[in-house]
Amino acid sequence: MISFIVLHYKNINDTIECIRSILKQKTNKKISIVVVDNDTLNDFDEKKLKKFDVDLIKLDSNLGFAKANNIGCKHAINKYNPDFLCVINNDTVIDQLNFIDKIYECYKKYSFDILGPKIITDGGDSVNPFPVYKSVEQIDAAIKKSELLIKIYSNFVLSFLLNLYFKTKLFFKKPIHLKNGECLEKKIALHGCALIFSKKYYDLYDYVFYNDTFLYHEEEFLYQRILRDNLVSVYDPDIEIFHKEGASLNNNFKNQERKKMIFRNTEIIKSLQLLKKNIEENDYEEKK
Repeated sequence: MISFIVLHYKNINDTIECIRSILKQKTNKKISIVVVDNDTLNDFDEKKLKKFDVDLIKLDSNLGFAKANNIGCKHAINKYNPDFLCVINNDTVIDQLNFIDKIYECYKKYSFDILGPKIITDGGDSVNPFPVYKSVEQIDAAIKKSELLIKIYSNFVLSFLLNLYFKTKLFFKKPIHLKNGECLEKKIALHGCALIFSKKYYDLYDYVFYNDTFLYHEEEFLYQRILRDNLVSVYDPDIEIFHKEGASLNNNFKNQERKKMIFRNTEIIKSLQLLKKNIEENDYEEKK
């Protein structure tokens, strides 16, 4: 049994496309799908979801990424006791029809705690292995950068000038996007849009994800667990998933670029400050 946890936020078409891609899987393994709604479903969209064989969890408020996914994972664990929890964003699509069988094959070889697939995007930076901040110095620099961006985007003139600079820069030089690794790697950080947790992993912790963040940098908290508890993390490029990078946030802030950037950087700072504190105190939630 493998349980898919899909976090829904506003875009019902993305969620349905994600569900359909799961249901197309060619495997003899049992599948369960848990959809967690971050308080955005209307009655019409809920009826659309109920046409599929999914467990729907409707939250009374938007709990963000970690808390909402933890609720979905706990539900799947208690109801299905699956071999794996596959936690994926609703803006992902699994076109690889043997995706599930490849997960089982990878576990037989490496007995992983956390597995990350190759992430296909339309030119975005969702990749594995994922480049996380690994030191307090890197975190401090990232916080300062986000603080500066908030100041800029809070000012109409400065934000206009910054966007003009970016457009001019793109005109003369195409952006260099990160690339997925070509070889299998271990003991590395993995991108949060698609994570596969084994039973071996989720039996260790009360929460699959560190439960105190709202959005952003969940990968760093998992990576610190990997280091502290000597967990087996694996990136397998033979397993693939497609990610419509940034779809949820863009849908929430249509035609509101300044508000989107202020919100994004505010939440980044909150997560990074918590990460810094936890690194300094070596506190990433003890095992059960």
